Amino acid sequence: MGNDLPVDQLDDCDPIKRNKDLGRMFAADDSTPLVADEPAYPCGLVAKSFFNDTFTLKNDAGVEIDINSDNIAWKSDVEYKFKNLPLAEAEWKKKQWHDVEDPHFIVWMRTAGLPNFRKLYGEISEDLKQGDY
Repeated sequence: MGNDLPVDQLDDCDPIKRNKDLGRMFAADDSTPLVADEPAYPCGLVAKSFFNDTFTLKNDAGVEIDINSDNIAWKSDVEYKFKNLPLAEAEWKKKQWHDVEDPHFIVWMRTAGLPNFRKLYGEISEDLKQGDY
């Protein structure tokens, strides 16, 4: 929710409370070293296990097909639950290890109620013709 909490208030995040628990060296800007004993933001095992693969779909002519991820997360999660620290973007990217407002991250963080589940990656709004992609 964008709250910068101290480590002693992160009991729900156990065992990933501190940056050193992440096994990650750098912040979201990919150049600022994370302070080992500072609170991990975001914290917790679900956040640490974030599926960060990317996909590109191209037709047989090599033209990229647009995969739109604008509306894949629940509106309530986007508006009320997942917020970066209340700092300018350049500053939170030096303190956080990931963009909490990334729609793919928000979808990942919504835990499934059953053991078999799917996570929406994006939407293809054009018709796909039969063929190789």
